[in-house]
Amino acid sequence: MTTSLFLAPGDFEPVYGWFEDHAGARVQVWGLDDNRRAALVAYCDGPGDDFGWSNWVCNAYDDRSEIVPLFGRLELIVDVDVASSLEAAFPGRLTTSG
Repeated sequence: MTTSLFLAPGDFEPVYGWFEDHAGARVQVWGLDDNRRAALVAYCDGPGDDFGWSNWVCNAYDDRSEIVPLFGRLELIVDVDVASSLEAAFPGRLTTSG
């Protein structure tokens, strides 16, 4: 079962690092525009797949972190157990409502 967590773009860098350090967690990171999913920014499909930027981000930006501030908010779609770990690692940075 998955859930959504929301965060400000400025809080994404340490969360990105967390996913790099916790390989195998399924995740999708969406950039939101007017609280609607506008673009898949980063993802991991699960065990054996590294977390990283979406292909279009890699092709469009030399400095991939430049994409993050273009969105008002980010949505993380993760498994419920991963959400609990993230909320514990980043208290107050993640919310459950957009």
